[in-house]
Amino acid sequence: MLPLTAACGQLDLQNHGNNLASSLLNLAGAVLSPLNNKPDILSPLFNLTMLERLDLSYNAFSGVGIPQQLVTLKYLRYLSLSNVGFVGKIPRELGNMSTLRYLDLSTDHYFSSSSLTIEDMQMRIGNLRDLEGLLLDGVNMTQVASDEWGKAVSTMHSLRRLQMFYCNLCGTIPPSLANLTSLTHLQLGGNSFFLSIPTGLHNLSNLVSLKLSTCELNGSIPSDLLSLPNLQEVDLSANLDLGGELSSILPRHSAKLNSLVLKATSVEGAIPDSIANISSLILLDLSDCFIQGMLPPTIANHTGLEMLDISSNFLKGHIPAFGVKLPTGTSFPLAYFDLSYNQLMGHIPSMLFGAFGSLRHVDLRKNRLTGDIPSPSRNLTSLTWLDLGHNELKGTIQFLVNIKSQLVLLDLSNNLLIGKIPASIGQLISLSTLDLSNNMLTDATPQNMSNLSQLKVLSLSSSLLSGNLSESYLHNLSRLVHLDISNNMLSVKVSPNWIPQNSFSTLKLGSCNMEGELPAFLITQTDIFNLDLSANRLWGNIPAWIWDSLALVQLNLSFNNFSGALPPELMGSEALKLLDLHHNNLQGPLPLPSPSVVMLDLSENQFCGSIPAEIGESYLWYLLLSHNNFSGSIPSRVCGVQPWSMQILDFSFNSLTGKIPAAIANCSFLEVLNLENNCLEGELPAELGNMTSLQTLKIGGNHLNGTLPTLANCKQLQVLDVGDNSLTGNISANWILELPNLKILILRSNRFEGTVPPGLSEIPSLQILDLSMNSFSGVIPDSISEMKGMGNDYENTVIFEFGSVTGSTYVEKIVIRNKGKNMEYVRILRLVKCLDLSNNRISGHIPQGMGSLTGLIILNISMNHISGAIPESLGNMARLESLDLSQNQLSGVIPVELQRLTFLSYLNLSYNNLTGKIPQGGQFLTFDASSFSNNSGVLGLQLNDSCYKLELNKSCLTSPTTTQDVDKIDEEEDMWWGVAVGLSFAFGFILVIAVLCLTTTLSRNCIHLMDRVIAYLFDRFRN
Repeated sequence: MLPLTAACGQLDLQNHGNNLASSLLNLAGAVLSPLNNKPDILSPLFNLTMLERLDLSYNAFSGVGIPQQLVTLKYLRYLSLSNVGFVGKIPRELGNMSTLRYLDLSTDHYFSSSSLTIEDMQMRIGNLRDLEGLLLDGVNMTQVASDEWGKAVSTMHSLRRLQMFYCNLCGTIPPSLANLTSLTHLQLGGNSFFLSIPTGLHNLSNLVSLKLSTCELNGSIPSDLLSLPNLQEVDLSANLDLGGELSSILPRHSAKLNSLVLKATSVEGAIPDSIANISSLILLDLSDCFIQGMLPPTIANHTGLEMLDISSNFLKGHIPAFGVKLPTGTSFPLAYFDLSYNQLMGHIPSMLFGAFGSLRHVDLRKNRLTGDIPSPSRNLTSLTWLDLGHNELKGTIQFLVNIKSQLVLLDLSNNLLIGKIPASIGQLISLSTLDLSNNMLTDATPQNMSNLSQLKVLSLSSSLLSGNLSESYLHNLSRLVHLDISNNMLSVKVSPNWIPQNSFSTLKLGSCNMEGELPAFLITQTDIFNLDLSANRLWGNIPAWIWDSLALVQLNLSFNNFSGALPPELMGSEALKLLDLHHNNLQGPLPLPSPSVVMLDLSENQFCGSIPAEIGESYLWYLLLSHNNFSGSIPSRVCGVQPWSMQILDFSFNSLTGKIPAAIANCSFLEVLNLENNCLEGELPAELGNMTSLQTLKIGGNHLNGTLPTLANCKQLQVLDVGDNSLTGNISANWILELPNLKILILRSNRFEGTVPPGLSEIPSLQILDLSMNSFSGVIPDSISEMKGMGNDYENTVIFEFGSVTGSTYVEKIVIRNKGKNMEYVRILRLVKCLDLSNNRISGHIPQGMGSLTGLIILNISMNHISGAIPESLGNMARLESLDLSQNQLSGVIPVELQRLTFLSYLNLSYNNLTGKIPQGGQFLTFDASSFSNNSGVLGLQLNDSCYKLELNKSCLTSPTTTQDVDKIDEEEDMWWGVAVGLSFAFGFILVIAVLCLTTTLSRNCIHLMDRVIAYLFDRFRN
């Protein structure tokens, strides 16, 4: 190599993978070891007095400062010391290098831990007034005030590039930057400016690139900022308080803007049609904003668009048909397409998988898309990521036959897909993640799925897959670290001596027909942190090695037959956080959890004794101990060391005694408090009204007395159940009206008196109201017909499940009197609407407007003193399944309009003063004499009345129906019969699944599937 001379003008020693010390050894001819002091290695450079360009970037001088001898290079115009590991203060002498035009001292904040600092910026850099490029990324400027660095930079009138990412700058963006009219690149991301973007930046007419991401900016984006004539690249992302109306932010026209990133800001409003006028757009990222409305069709006209991300917004409507206007034989350059986490509906456009030959990434997760998944074209060879999970897509997944690309991720989970998994899935040999869970896929998994040797994540849970899986199936899947095949009809059979090649981190084999003791192979899985073997037929004691050998964070052994006491080792873990052992036969006293445990579910076992006071020393978020044999009182410090962390407390169905401690109100973030069905007594503590985060309060089935304290401050309350106690007093709706989220109110079987509060109709979401078996008097208020929560238009999207860490830690259960029996509602609770005023002292008439409660499923006002006629409007309650008006003083005829109630399966009109004939259409033909007994003037086939059978003896008919009425009723019967036939087929399918659930070990998992199918069908037929 040629020796260096003083006349050398340019020297590029940028590290391209070689060691700098070795290079200098050759270039300088010196005999130096790489272990020598590294600054000395640079000493030959300082003899190159004519050097104009020096690039030492990406070398390794970690732990030493910038050499002061650089000042000897008097002709140096270009100096790059980026990412070389220099530390300490930037030398003051650097500010004397007046010939510099380009200075790069940057350090990638994610690349190196080395750090340069600067304190007096004016003295150290301010004199470099002819700089055209200044790059200080990663330089620590904590001690530099905003006016100081702004003043230092504002004198550099030739500056074209100013780059100071992650420099710990604070304060404001100096308005003086607007004077740097030569600027083409302004990049200040990763600092903390806290204030708004200076309006003067619109003077930077030469600006090409503007990057102010993660700067904690606020206020509105200036309306003319994106209209700068030369602007090509804008990134204002990750400024959560920076916003504005999108239509006023976007330029009306731009032929140069090609990249716009507003991700994670407060930008809002609809995407305007004028976005088509930004003709050069290549990248558009509006994710994690507040974008609303529909996607304008004009957005599909951007034939140069390569990346489109509008995920995590509030978009509605359909996905525009991209690629329709493309000339035949051409393809869209779009490579990245993400509209996930919105509210889009309709079908996936078929052109999406046909017009984009460059498409690599498609994410439409978490929308409401329907229809079949379109088959991709043969040109779709670049696709590596396809996520369509959490939609309502139906049909089969045979479209996978046409995918020939190197797919890495395929997620079709949480849809309504049916049929078999095609054998062609074994050809997707690049797959790393495959998630087909929560569908209705059937039959066995293809054997050639074992060809997917690159697979790391496999989730097939919660479908209808069947067959046997042995260790041979996993033999080729040695890279698999996440396996979830739970909640199917699969049977996992492995030999006792099997040692898998895998090192699982997550293993979920719930409902896999496993029998016997815990599988021995688990002792080899030392890296596993999430283990789910729930709903199997495992038995015996829980072995100590499950803690000694495994680094478990989550353990779910629920719905098995484990017995014995819990070993101390299991509860002494420093890693264990979530422990679910409910529904077993575990016994003994309650073990104290270690400080690391945040969720403990031991419900439905046989634990006994008292709840130890030491439970107050835990750090629990969720504590569920229901359905055991605990006795004694509730510890006053039950909320633990951090009372603000406790969210769910369920002690229901035990034998606890004493009073409810007032200190329980210290659980200020408690969402669920369930103490029902114990032996608690005394008055309710007034402090319950201070629990402002409470969503469920259930204290029914105890021996509580006194009055109900005001809960007006519990604004989040959804479920209030105080039934089956001895509570007294009048119920004032004043504070109940202040619970806008209340959906379930149960006061059944107490000693309440007074009138039914008319203000209950002002609670917008109340869907279950049970005031039965009290001493309420007066009349049914007319305002009850205005209860919106019981109407057909109200749709409850709350599923009454709590526990964000674990999914559904606590599932709400409510017992309601339906069809003459007490029924427990769990999964479909959100669909149930009930009004029960039975067994009180209510008088007067049934309000005519009650028929407007068209969403009601259960209506019970029996055992009162109601008089008058049955309103014809009750025939409008199309969803009604149970109607009980018995043991009142009703008179008149049974309205023929009740024949419209196609879903009515229980009717009790007995013990009234009704007259006339019983309607003979619709569901009335399914009811027997008990539904109409003890009404002396009623006639009908249901009563086996001989006079009624003589059709010609019209003297027996006290309420004739006109021909016009009969024709109208027949027409309505035909319409409802058609609906009933269609629904019968659908619910017949559900019945088959239900029978299957009851005859297998999969009952818990089939309930999940039935819940999704019922909700889907109910939504489709509700209108």
